[in-house]
Amino acid sequence: MKTFMIVLTILLAATTGFVFAEETPKEGAISITTSYNSPYTAMRMGKDLQLTFDAFGVAVADSELSPFHHSSVRILGSGLVLKGAFTEVGSIVWTLTDGSQIFGTYEGKGVGAGKLKGSCNLIGGTGKFAGITGGGDIERFNVPKPAMKGTVQGYIKFTGKWKLPSSQ
Repeated sequence: MKTFMIVLTILLAATTGFVFAEETPKEGAISITTSYNSPYTAMRMGKDLQLTFDAFGVAVADSELSPFHHSSVRILGSGLVLKGAFTEVGSIVWTLTDGSQIFGTYEGKGVGAGKLKGSCNLIGGTGKFAGITGGGDIERFNVPKPAMKGTVQGYIKFTGKWKLPSSQ
C-alpha cells in the first residue's frame, strides 16, 4: 500500500505539477483600453454646459498578466463647457477579477469633437492593491452616434505605471 501511495504521488505530480501561489508583482506597466456606456445629465447655462455621468464598462489590458485585465470599471465624472473649452474631472474604480479594487482620479481637456486628453492618478486600492500608486496618460474617444439618445459610448486608452508599497 505504501508503494502504491508513493507511485500515485509521483504520477500526480508528474501529470498535474505542483501548485504554487502566485506572488503579486510589486510594480508594472499600465496599457489598457476601457470601453464604457453611460447615460448623462446636461444642464445648459446659456452658451455653456455642465454634464454629469456615471459610466460602467470593462477594461482589457495589452498583457493578460496585468492586474487591470478583464476588470469591471465604474467612472463617475463631470464635464464643463465654458466659453467653448471643455474640461472634465472624475473618479474611477476598477474591480479586479479577484475582487480587489484600484481607485483613481482623472482630469482632462477636450481636444476635438468627442475627444479628451488628460492624466489619471492611482490613489489607492483594496486587497493585494492596498496602497497602490502611479498613473499616466489617458485619451478618450466618444463615438459620434450613440446607440440610444441621452447616452454616451466610447473607450479610453490609459498608459502609465503602477507600484505597490515596498512593505507589501
